[in-house]
Amino acid sequence: MRKSVVALSVLAAAAAVPAQAEYLYGFGGMYADYQVWNQGFGNDDDNFGGDISDRNQAVIGIEGGAGFTWGQIYGFYDYEGVDRGTGDRGASTKGTIHYNLTDSGVSLYAQVYNTDSDAGFHEQNRVIGLGYTGLKGDGWAFTPFIGVHEINTNGISGANGGMAGWVGFYNTNIGSQNFTFSTWGEYEFGRQDAYAAVQGDDWGLNGSVNAMWNITQNWSTGVLYRYTVNKLAREDYQDLMIYRVQYNF
Repeated sequence: MRKSVVALSVLAAAAAVPAQAEYLYGFGGMYADYQVWNQGFGNDDDNFGGDISDRNQAVIGIEGGAGFTWGQIYGFYDYEGVDRGTGDRGASTKGTIHYNLTDSGVSLYAQVYNTDSDAGFHEQNRVIGLGYTGLKGDGWAFTPFIGVHEINTNGISGANGGMAGWVGFYNTNIGSQNFTFSTWGEYEFGRQDAYAAVQGDDWGLNGSVNAMWNITQNWSTGVLYRYTVNKLAREDYQDLMIYRVQYNF
C-alpha cells in the first residue's frame, strides 16, 4: 500500500507545476463505499472459487479534480477492506491528466493506476496518448482518450497493447433535487500474451455507471454499477453494486 501513497504523491507534485495557470473549477470529496459482489448479474460462486459474498467489502477513499486553462487533472485513493482484519486489505490509486495541445481541446493524456494488497498482489497500469476535452456544455462533459498501455504486475511487465476510454457526467435537477449521473470506461486491446492468459483474453473492458443524489451542498449518496469483461483475473462478464455516502468539500 506504500507504493499507492507514493504514486499519488508524485502525481500531485507533477500536477502542481502547470497549476499556476488560470484556475477554472475544482471538486473533491471523501467517501465510504460498500461493494456487494453477490448483487451483480454476471457472477456466480463457481467463477470465484468459493462463496462470492466473501468478496464483499467496505472501502473508504478520497478523490478530487480540477480544470485549468491548460487542461485538467483527477485522482483518487481507495483504502479497501476496512471491515476486514489487517493482512486482508488493499489500496488503489489513480491519477489522470489532460494537457491541452490545441484550443479545440485535443490533449496529451496520461494516467497511472496502482493497486496493492496485503496478500502481496501488485499491479500498475500506465497509459500515455491523446485525449479530447472539448465535448462539454452546461452541466455536462464527455472526455475520451486513447493511448499506449504498459503493465507492471506480479511477474508480468512491459508493453501491453493499447487502451481507449472515457469519462462523462451529467448534472441535472429532478423536481427540487439535484442529481449527478456519471460514467467511466477503459477498453484494453492487444494485450501481451502473458497478461492475456491471466485475464482470459487479449482484450478487456472495465468501467462503471453511477447515479448520485446531491442531498445538500456537502452530502451525497448513490449507487455505482461496476462491470468488467476479462479483467480482475476473471473471464467474461463480472459486475457488482457499490453503495456510496460522500462528503463533498
